[in-house]
Amino acid sequence: MRLRDIEAITFDCYGTLIDWGGGAQQTLRELLTRRGERADEEAFFQAWERAQRARLEQRYTPYRQIAAEAFAEAAAAQGLSLGEEDARAFADSIPTWKPFPDTLAALARLKRKFKLGIISNIDDDILAETVRHLGVGFDLLMTAEQARAYKPSPAPFQQAIEKLGLAPERIAHTAFGFEYDIATAAQLGLRTILVRRTRSRFPSMPVPDLTVADLGELAAHFG
Repeated sequence: MRLRDIEAITFDCYGTLIDWGGGAQQTLRELLTRRGERADEEAFFQAWERAQRARLEQRYTPYRQIAAEAFAEAAAAQGLSLGEEDARAFADSIPTWKPFPDTLAALARLKRKFKLGIISNIDDDILAETVRHLGVGFDLLMTAEQARAYKPSPAPFQQAIEKLGLAPERIAHTAFGFEYDIATAAQLGLRTILVRRTRSRFPSMPVPDLTVADLGELAAHFG
């Protein structure tokens, strides 16, 4: 019922719309293949995620730099012979990472009823390239670069609300990243939609207004 009167749906992009883990692991595989090496791709991805999260919590730095530095840290920790050039190539590959199979159809369906936006921990130029893969026109593209802050900081959400020109309760924020998105969005009065994807365990609070398995289920919920 709390979603009945929404006018806009905003999305976390990477991990919700874009296959973040798949893109990262594929790029790692390609870089290692060139050197004749192999690695535990999932373990590397998790190490990269931890390294970049530590950086996101510090003073604002462009995301491309954070991604490359975290990649270099994870590679060194696992004893891989991947250097600065590989780290830059990894960061530069992010705009090529592909949407989940359900993303395009769901966005097209939702666009018929709602304003759509993205609130993302990313740089402007990376997001501009990414949205070319998504097939719809967005009413809002809010990045960490614009806000000079990374989620879960409230700054990106507050600026998004202002730019959409809607009361928070008229906006539903949709995300896979519970820790980065759901809690802050709920605190600011936005409605929240959790996309589980392959994850099975999430914090117990706050309780999202809607939980779905994927974007196909989300689009079906709104008819």
